[in-house]
Amino acid sequence: MCKMKQFLVLFGILWIPLFSCEKEKNQLDPNKAILGKWEIVEMGNWPDMDSIKNPLGYQEYLPDSILLEYIYETKTTYYKKYWLDESLLYRATPMDDGSLFVLRYKYQFSNNNNKLKLNIQATTTFRTSTYKRIN
Repeated sequence: MCKMKQFLVLFGILWIPLFSCEKEKNQLDPNKAILGKWEIVEMGNWPDMDSIKNPLGYQEYLPDSILLEYIYETKTTYYKKYWLDESLLYRATPMDDGSLFVLRYKYQFSNNNNKLKLNIQATTTFRTSTYKRIN
């Protein structure tokens, strides 16, 4: 009977890693994790966030550093540039005079890289926005 108990304990210990909860996986290269379409779901000043029920559009990050902003109502697409540097995301809007208006954000992925929190690094009314990945 003792050998049976030892076997069951050993069997249980060997199977624990297979069924234990894994820490959320967000180790993917951020340059790859950001690719795709994102819709805003929250806006505010972290942690005081307001839900966005009807987003005006989506943002799509493409592999060639192009950011598309699509507006649902007007079916208009705006082209911008973006790049990642360490823990910062830069989004650049072309101006009429040929210059770029650049905003800088701290970014954080969660929910298996399907949620993106951006914290703007400038003085604005709302500093934080949260996006979810869409198809």
